[in-house]
Amino acid sequence: MDNFYCLIRVIVHKKRKLSLYYFSHNITKQSFIYPICFTASNINVMFKLLSMHNCFNQASIYHILYIGQELYKAELCLAFNQIYIQE
Repeated sequence: MDNFYCLIRVIVHKKRKLSLYYFSHNITKQSFIYPICFTASNINVMFKLLSMHNCFNQASIYHILYIGQELYKAELCLAFNQIYIQE
């Protein structure tokens, strides 16, 4: 199991953007770790940003595919002016 989770949001205030919050959690440490926020105008820029950061290097293929699927759904919501709800 991966030791992180992601929260994906669609921002429609002023400019339309995708936002991914990366939360790392460590069971042995009880301190709060602030999330890393990735914000991009489209899914291609988001994938480029995520590939440049090392936080996803140890992620499972299943988790990476799930994040890609959710980002695709979020971009479709931006394109069709729909509400995005992450599964």
